[in-house]
Amino acid sequence: MTKRLRGTVGATISRPQDEIFDYLRDVHRHAEWSPRPYRVEGIDGQVELGSTFVSYGWIPGDRDHRNDVTVTKLDAPTSIEFTSEEQGEQFINTYTLTPVADGTRVDKHMDMPRPGGLGGMFFPLLFAGFIKPANQRGMGMLKDRLESSP
Repeated sequence: MTKRLRGTVGATISRPQDEIFDYLRDVHRHAEWSPRPYRVEGIDGQVELGSTFVSYGWIPGDRDHRNDVTVTKLDAPTSIEFTSEEQGEQFINTYTLTPVADGTRVDKHMDMPRPGGLGGMFFPLLFAGFIKPANQRGMGMLKDRLESSP
């Protein structure tokens, strides 16, 4: 069984929960708050449970990394889960939305396999020092984007 790495990043956004949820369902708009180049193909409009699409984004060593993605959970307006598979391993990103006094708390839960071998020894450092901070920047960009739009 593959060991997994998990982490959570988040932001409190001064917008209604249902509005943020609808925004997250439009995966083409994810490029608006990605800290690196990102695009989606194979779907129009908002995703539904079971929707599939292809995303391309930057990872170290691959500027146009392909992910075949399936929406594996959709519970409006509280959570949406995206699962991609690569080399027989699943990468899961789940967004949970919780109403709070000053808007909505949006948390992104990341669940990914830890590579084997020597790379696996250093991957927790890469995860903590690069992957998690980059995703937190993305959450800050999401907050800025949604709070600056009318």
